[in-house]
Amino acid sequence: MDCLFCKIIAGEIPSFKIYEDKYTYAFLDIANDSDGHILVLPKKHCENMLDADSQTLAHVMESVQKIGRHLVENCGFGGFNVINNCGKDAEQSVMHLHFHILPRKIGNTNQIFPVLEKNDESLEEICNKLKFEEVTSSTKNVVLYTDGACSGNPGMGGWGAILMCGGREKVISGGEKETTNNRMELTAVIKGLEKIKGSQHVDVYSDSAYVVNAFLQDWISSWRAKGWKTTKGDVQNLDLWQQLIALCDKHNVVWHKVKGHADNEYNNRCDALAVGEIEKMRKEQ
Repeated sequence: MDCLFCKIIAGEIPSFKIYEDKYTYAFLDIANDSDGHILVLPKKHCENMLDADSQTLAHVMESVQKIGRHLVENCGFGGFNVINNCGKDAEQSVMHLHFHILPRKIGNTNQIFPVLEKNDESLEEICNKLKFEEVTSSTKNVVLYTDGACSGNPGMGGWGAILMCGGREKVISGGEKETTNNRMELTAVIKGLEKIKGSQHVDVYSDSAYVVNAFLQDWISSWRAKGWKTTKGDVQNLDLWQQLIALCDKHNVVWHKVKGHADNEYNNRCDALAVGEIEKMRKEQ
Protein backbone atom coordinates (compact mmCIF):
# COMPACT_ATOMS: atom_id res chain seq x y z
CA MET A 1 0.00 0.00 0.00
CA ASP A 2 1.26 3.47 -0.84
CA CYS A 3 0.72 4.80 2.69
CA LEU A 4 3.42 6.82 4.46
CA PHE A 5 2.45 5.58 7.90
CA CYS A 6 2.22 1.93 6.80
CA LYS A 7 5.77 2.24 5.48
CA ILE A 8 6.92 3.71 8.81
CA ILE A 9 5.28 0.84 10.71
CA ALA A 10 6.94 -1.69 8.38
CA GLY A 11 10.35 -0.08 8.98
CA GLU A 12 10.71 1.04 5.37
CA ILE A 13 10.94 4.67 6.52
CA PRO A 14 12.89 5.49 9.72
CA SER A 15 11.13 7.11 12.67
CA PHE A 16 11.77 8.09 16.28
CA LYS A 17 9.66 5.41 17.93
CA ILE A 18 8.15 6.24 21.32
CA TYR A 19 6.02 3.13 21.88
CA GLU A 20 4.87 -0.02 20.09
CA ASP A 21 2.66 -3.01 20.86
CA LYS A 22 0.85 -5.66 18.81
CA TYR A 23 -1.76 -3.24 17.53
CA THR A 24 -0.36 0.29 17.64
CA TYR A 25 2.73 2.34 16.83
CA ALA A 26 3.71 5.76 18.22
CA PHE A 27 6.51 8.03 17.02
CA LEU A 28 7.60 11.68 17.06
CA ASP A 29 6.14 14.02 14.47
CA ILE A 30 8.88 15.42 12.20
CA ALA A 31 7.56 18.92 12.99
CA ASN A 32 9.58 18.63 16.23
CA ASP A 33 7.28 20.93 18.18
CA SER A 34 5.35 21.03 21.45
CA ASP A 35 8.14 19.43 23.53
CA GLY A 36 7.55 16.06 21.91
CA HIS A 37 4.67 16.01 19.43
CA ILE A 38 3.68 12.32 19.24
CA LEU A 39 1.59 10.51 16.63
CA VAL A 40 -0.27 7.36 17.70
CA LEU A 41 -1.75 5.10 15.01
CA PRO A 42 -3.06 1.57 14.49
CA LYS A 43 -0.91 -0.93 12.63
CA LYS A 44 -4.06 -1.97 10.81
CA HIS A 45 -4.59 0.43 7.93
CA CYS A 46 -7.81 2.42 8.11
CA GLU A 47 -8.33 5.86 6.66
CA ASN A 48 -9.83 7.63 9.67
CA MET A 49 -12.20 7.19 12.62
CA LEU A 50 -15.15 6.61 10.30
CA ASP A 51 -13.29 3.77 8.57
CA ALA A 52 -12.06 2.06 11.76
CA ASP A 53 -13.75 -0.82 13.54
CA SER A 54 -14.47 -0.59 17.26
CA GLN A 55 -11.61 -2.91 18.23
CA THR A 56 -9.06 -0.81 16.34
CA LEU A 57 -10.31 2.39 17.96
CA ALA A 58 -10.17 0.76 21.39
CA HIS A 59 -6.56 -0.37 20.86
CA VAL A 60 -5.48 3.11 19.73
CA MET A 61 -7.20 4.93 22.59
CA GLU A 62 -5.69 2.49 25.09
CA SER A 63 -2.24 3.38 23.75
CA VAL A 64 -3.05 7.11 23.81
CA GLN A 65 -3.99 6.78 27.48
CA LYS A 66 -0.88 4.69 28.25
CA ILE A 67 1.45 7.20 26.58
CA GLY A 68 -0.33 10.15 28.19
CA ARG A 69 0.00 8.60 31.65
CA HIS A 70 3.70 8.01 30.99
CA LEU A 71 4.18 11.66 30.01
CA VAL A 72 2.56 12.91 33.22
CA GLU A 73 3.88 10.32 35.69
CA ASN A 74 7.40 9.77 34.35
CA CYS A 75 8.34 12.73 32.16
CA GLY A 76 7.32 15.71 34.29
CA PHE A 77 4.53 17.11 32.12
CA GLY A 78 1.44 18.69 33.63
CA GLY A 79 -0.94 17.29 31.03
CA PHE A 80 -1.41 16.80 27.32
CA ASN A 81 -3.76 17.54 24.43
CA VAL A 82 -5.14 14.84 22.14
CA ILE A 83 -6.14 15.90 18.62
CA ASN A 84 -7.57 13.94 15.71
CA ASN A 85 -8.26 15.30 12.22
CA CYS A 86 -10.93 13.23 10.47
CA GLY A 87 -11.14 13.84 6.71
CA LYS A 88 -9.44 16.20 4.30
CA ASP A 89 -11.81 19.04 5.16
CA ALA A 90 -10.72 18.65 8.78
CA GLU A 91 -7.05 19.05 7.76
CA GLN A 92 -6.17 15.36 7.77
CA SER A 93 -3.00 15.21 5.67
CA VAL A 94 -2.08 11.50 5.88
CA MET A 95 -5.03 9.22 5.23
CA HIS A 96 -4.20 6.68 7.93
CA LEU A 97 -6.00 7.07 11.26
CA HIS A 98 -3.77 8.82 13.79
CA PHE A 99 -4.01 10.82 16.99
CA HIS A 100 -1.72 13.69 17.95
CA ILE A 101 -0.51 13.85 21.56
CA LEU A 102 0.86 17.27 22.53
CA PRO A 103 2.64 17.21 25.91
CA ARG A 104 2.08 20.33 28.05
CA LYS A 105 4.65 21.60 30.52
CA ILE A 106 3.45 22.62 33.97
CA GLY A 107 2.29 26.24 33.78
CA ASN A 108 2.19 26.23 29.95
CA THR A 109 -0.24 28.93 28.79
CA ASN A 110 -0.03 28.37 25.01
CA GLN A 111 -3.44 28.10 23.35
CA ILE A 112 -3.84 24.94 21.29
CA PHE A 113 -7.37 25.51 20.04
CA PRO A 114 -7.85 28.20 17.37
CA VAL A 115 -10.13 31.20 17.89
CA LEU A 116 -13.37 30.13 16.19
CA GLU A 117 -15.97 32.32 14.54
CA LYS A 118 -19.10 33.05 16.56
CA ASN A 119 -22.14 31.12 15.32
CA ASP A 120 -25.18 33.16 14.28
CA GLU A 121 -27.60 30.42 15.34
CA SER A 122 -28.64 29.72 18.92
CA LEU A 123 -27.49 26.61 20.75
CA GLU A 124 -31.07 25.33 20.63
CA GLU A 125 -31.20 25.69 16.83
CA ILE A 126 -27.84 23.97 16.41
CA CYS A 127 -28.85 21.18 18.78
CA ASN A 128 -32.03 20.52 16.81
CA LYS A 129 -30.01 20.20 13.60
CA LEU A 130 -27.30 17.94 14.97
CA LYS A 131 -28.88 15.66 17.57
CA PHE A 132 -29.74 12.06 16.72
CA GLU A 133 -30.75 8.84 18.39
CA GLU A 134 -29.10 5.47 17.98
CA VAL A 135 -30.88 3.49 15.29
CA THR A 136 -31.11 -0.13 16.38
CA SER A 137 -31.52 -2.98 13.97
CA SER A 138 -34.69 -5.03 14.04
CA THR A 139 -32.50 -8.10 14.34
CA LYS A 140 -30.06 -8.81 17.13
CA ASN A 141 -26.34 -9.26 16.63
CA VAL A 142 -25.28 -12.48 14.96
CA VAL A 143 -23.04 -14.94 16.81
CA LEU A 144 -21.02 -17.38 14.70
CA TYR A 145 -19.10 -20.36 16.09
CA THR A 146 -16.84 -22.28 13.71
CA ASP A 147 -14.35 -25.12 13.67
CA GLY A 148 -12.41 -27.21 11.17
CA ALA A 149 -10.82 -30.64 11.34
CA CYS A 150 -8.57 -32.78 9.17
CA SER A 151 -7.61 -36.45 9.21
CA GLY A 152 -4.02 -36.16 8.11
CA ASN A 153 -2.68 -32.78 7.09
CA PRO A 154 -3.27 -32.77 4.16
CA GLY A 155 -6.02 -35.30 4.17
CA MET A 156 -9.77 -35.68 4.43
CA GLY A 157 -11.27 -32.64 6.14
CA GLY A 158 -14.49 -31.23 7.52
CA TRP A 159 -15.87 -27.98 8.88
CA GLY A 160 -18.82 -26.96 11.02
CA ALA A 161 -20.52 -23.69 11.89
CA ILE A 162 -23.35 -22.60 14.19
CA LEU A 163 -25.11 -19.26 13.64
CA MET A 164 -27.29 -17.74 16.37
CA CYS A 165 -29.49 -14.66 16.15
CA GLY A 166 -32.59 -13.58 18.01
CA GLY A 167 -32.97 -16.89 19.79
CA ARG A 168 -32.76 -18.90 16.57
CA GLU A 169 -29.98 -21.24 15.53
CA LYS A 170 -28.71 -22.49 12.16
CA VAL A 171 -26.24 -25.36 11.85
CA ILE A 172 -24.19 -25.98 8.69
CA SER A 173 -21.29 -28.26 7.82
CA GLY A 174 -19.34 -29.67 4.93
CA GLY A 175 -16.10 -31.35 3.93
CA GLU A 176 -13.47 -31.99 1.29
CA LYS A 177 -11.67 -35.21 0.41
CA GLU A 178 -8.22 -33.60 0.11
CA THR A 179 -7.51 -30.47 2.13
CA THR A 180 -5.69 -29.09 5.19
CA ASN A 181 -6.75 -28.14 8.68
CA ASN A 182 -6.14 -24.43 8.04
CA ARG A 183 -8.29 -24.50 4.92
CA MET A 184 -11.12 -26.10 6.86
CA GLU A 185 -10.84 -23.48 9.62
CA LEU A 186 -11.06 -20.70 7.03
CA THR A 187 -13.86 -22.40 5.12
CA ALA A 188 -15.97 -22.74 8.26
CA VAL A 189 -15.91 -18.98 8.85
CA ILE A 190 -16.49 -18.19 5.17
CA LYS A 191 -19.50 -20.50 4.90
CA GLY A 192 -20.97 -19.10 8.10
CA LEU A 193 -20.60 -15.46 7.03
CA GLU A 194 -22.04 -16.27 3.59
CA LYS A 195 -25.28 -17.36 5.26
CA ILE A 196 -25.82 -13.92 6.83
CA LYS A 197 -28.04 -11.59 4.84
CA GLY A 198 -27.36 -7.87 4.54
CA SER A 199 -24.64 -6.22 6.58
CA GLN A 200 -24.60 -7.25 10.22
CA HIS A 201 -22.52 -7.04 13.38
CA VAL A 202 -21.08 -10.55 13.77
CA ASP A 203 -19.20 -11.98 16.74
CA VAL A 204 -17.06 -14.82 15.40
CA TYR A 205 -15.74 -17.44 17.84
CA SER A 206 -12.99 -19.81 16.68
CA ASP A 207 -10.26 -21.89 18.32
CA SER A 208 -7.96 -21.30 15.32
CA ALA A 209 -5.11 -18.91 16.13
CA TYR A 210 -4.28 -19.05 12.42
CA VAL A 211 -7.61 -17.41 11.56
CA VAL A 212 -8.26 -15.17 14.55
CA ASN A 213 -4.77 -13.71 14.96
CA ALA A 214 -4.62 -12.76 11.30
CA PHE A 215 -7.23 -10.13 12.21
CA LEU A 216 -6.52 -9.38 15.87
CA GLN A 217 -2.79 -8.99 15.21
CA ASP A 218 -3.44 -7.62 11.72
CA TRP A 219 -1.17 -9.95 9.78
CA ILE A 220 -3.29 -9.13 6.75
CA SER A 221 -2.05 -5.54 6.43
CA SER A 222 1.54 -6.81 6.45
CA TRP A 223 0.72 -9.46 3.83
CA ARG A 224 -0.89 -6.86 1.60
CA ALA A 225 1.99 -4.43 1.99
CA LYS A 226 4.45 -7.16 0.99
CA GLY A 227 2.48 -8.32 -2.04
CA TRP A 228 0.82 -11.23 -0.21
CA LYS A 229 4.11 -12.68 0.95
CA THR A 230 5.56 -13.65 4.32
CA THR A 231 9.15 -14.24 5.38
CA LYS A 232 8.64 -17.87 4.33
CA GLY A 233 7.21 -17.16 0.87
CA ASP A 234 3.74 -16.73 -0.61
CA VAL A 235 0.77 -16.45 1.74
CA GLN A 236 -0.86 -19.87 1.89
CA ASN A 237 -4.58 -20.28 1.16
CA LEU A 238 -4.74 -16.85 -0.50
CA ASP A 239 -7.97 -17.74 -2.33
CA LEU A 240 -9.76 -18.34 0.98
CA TRP A 241 -8.21 -15.33 2.70
CA GLN A 242 -9.47 -13.05 -0.06
CA GLN A 243 -12.97 -14.51 0.21
CA LEU A 244 -12.93 -14.02 3.98
CA ILE A 245 -11.60 -10.45 3.77
CA ALA A 246 -14.37 -9.54 1.32
CA LEU A 247 -16.99 -10.90 3.75
CA CYS A 248 -15.39 -8.99 6.63
CA ASP A 249 -15.63 -5.82 4.56
CA LYS A 250 -19.36 -6.50 4.19
CA HIS A 251 -20.01 -7.19 7.87
CA ASN A 252 -18.73 -5.65 11.10
CA VAL A 253 -16.86 -8.69 12.39
CA VAL A 254 -15.49 -8.91 15.94
CA TRP A 255 -13.11 -11.82 16.50
CA HIS A 256 -12.93 -14.00 19.62
CA LYS A 257 -10.36 -16.73 20.28
CA VAL A 258 -11.70 -19.69 22.29
CA LYS A 259 -9.86 -22.66 23.72
CA GLY A 260 -10.34 -25.76 21.58
CA HIS A 261 -11.55 -29.11 22.91
CA ALA A 262 -12.36 -27.56 26.29
CA ASP A 263 -15.66 -26.63 27.96
CA ASN A 264 -17.16 -24.36 25.31
CA GLU A 265 -20.41 -26.04 24.25
CA TYR A 266 -20.66 -24.46 20.81
CA ASN A 267 -17.01 -24.96 19.93
CA ASN A 268 -17.34 -28.62 20.86
CA ARG A 269 -20.47 -28.93 18.74
CA CYS A 270 -18.69 -27.38 15.76
CA ASP A 271 -15.79 -29.78 16.24
CA ALA A 272 -18.25 -32.70 16.27
CA LEU A 273 -19.83 -31.41 13.04
CA ALA A 274 -16.42 -31.20 11.35
CA VAL A 275 -15.37 -34.67 12.51
CA GLY A 276 -18.78 -36.03 11.50
CA GLU A 277 -18.23 -34.82 7.92
CA ILE A 278 -14.93 -36.73 7.79
CA GLU A 279 -16.58 -39.89 9.09
CA LYS A 280 -19.37 -39.52 6.53
CA MET A 281 -16.85 -39.35 3.66
CA ARG A 282 -15.02 -42.42 4.98
CA LYS A 283 -18.21 -44.44 4.96
CA GLU A 284 -18.91 -43.37 1.38
CA GLN A 285 -15.53 -44.62 0.14
